[in-house]
Amino acid sequence: MGRIGRLAAGALLVLALTACTGGTPDPPVIPATGAAVNLEAGTDVGNGRPAVSHDGLMVRRRVVIAVHPTPEADVATLRSQLERAAAERGITLSDISPDVLDDAVLEQLDPGLTVSLPAGRTREDAGALADSAFGRVGSFTGVDSVHIGSVLVHDLQFAVPSSDPASLAETIATEGILADALGNYTTSLDSGMLGVAYTGPLLSDALVESVRAGMARDAGVEPGDVKLTPRSTSGEGVDLSREPAPDSGESQAPSGHQGGH
Repeated sequence: MGRIGRLAAGALLVLALTACTGGTPDPPVIPATGAAVNLEAGTDVGNGRPAVSHDGLMVRRRVVIAVHPTPEADVATLRSQLERAAAERGITLSDISPDVLDDAVLEQLDPGLTVSLPAGRTREDAGALADSAFGRVGSFTGVDSVHIGSVLVHDLQFAVPSSDPASLAETIATEGILADALGNYTTSLDSGMLGVAYTGPLLSDALVESVRAGMARDAGVEPGDVKLTPRSTSGEGVDLSREPAPDSGESQAPSGHQGGH
């Protein structure tokens, strides 16, 4: 989806999430060449970064692998290849939206598969993993190119009190509003509290508040009762005021990890 399309979809989602809440916040290739695999690496820092004040420990760096498959490729097979190579290295991969990638990357690359490595893993780890799965220069059918990047993600935990967290989680899942807003998320039930954990593309302040409003409405509480915290208080967070703009040259610096066609 193009940048304008994503912004329009985000604006519609904010409207949907804030329905009945009394207010509406401001909305925030490589060409196929056959069997050879081309590995590219960059330091992407987000896709058209939205207005975000929830940073620090709520924003983390993650290394991602984005695979551009050939038209006839079986993406499930490509994922299995990566999983096998990751298991050999003791690495757990997580699905993540391709929207964590910079616009300039998405204009060149149409990822059919995008995964993130755990915190602390490097681009070198990702490069070795991709080499093992698909071959550094050459020969895995179904893969046109592979991009490796270091991206910024939101790493958030929403929590809302509820007398029946399981039923609330089911209601939220049935409505699908949080799935539309967050994509992949996980829930936890603990002592009269429903937790929603999210790791993915940076969310605008307006969208964060809309998620809180949507959860609060289903729980029968006020949006302020939905707590927002980092998923983890360990490790290093990111001060976004010190980060280069997403479209600056720094976000596309080459690393030399490149295969041939």
